[in-house]
Amino acid sequence: MTERQVRRNEALRASWFEGANEILATDGYGALKLAPLCKKLGVTTGSFYHSFDNWQDFTDALLDAWLDERTQQTVEIVRKTEDPVDRLLQLADATAELMHQTEAAIRVWAGVDERVAIVQRKVDDGRYQVVNEAMTQIVGAEQAERFTVWGLSTLIGYEMIAGRHGREHLLWSLQHILADARAEA
Repeated sequence: MTERQVRRNEALRASWFEGANEILATDGYGALKLAPLCKKLGVTTGSFYHSFDNWQDFTDALLDAWLDERTQQTVEIVRKTEDPVDRLLQLADATAELMHQTEAAIRVWAGVDERVAIVQRKVDDGRYQVVNEAMTQIVGAEQAERFTVWGLSTLIGYEMIAGRHGREHLLWSLQHILADARAEA
């Protein structure tokens, strides 16, 4: 880590990420550019370069923060719960609170940018692993993949229509998948 990176204000970086996530959610990845981001935050481009070396540094840091905050931290928290049903209920609650429209924009972006696609696969793999581990305990290894794919497909599909439907619909769907898994067991 360079001396410049050490001096960077993490709170300021977080505000850049928050602004970027808002642009992604409302206008899509194509609108995520420096000038609109600066305008949204009411700052100059010079302020941007206090926090990031260049645009790629910014997008890499944005995606790393998304991977960490929206997947890795959640996975670490739910893995501390022993009971697989409770683990999946916690995960469903956390999933309902994701930034779904932002995630949908990142999925579209991943379709045209391999760097983004790599991070997207890490997010999907992390989510898959934690759900599959719990489902294996509930329904066994043979059925776990089916229920895991069903749950993740429901989340990804919901992300694409989240602007028109409330989070309660996603939570209801995930709870019913878990209920079917428990009935299968």
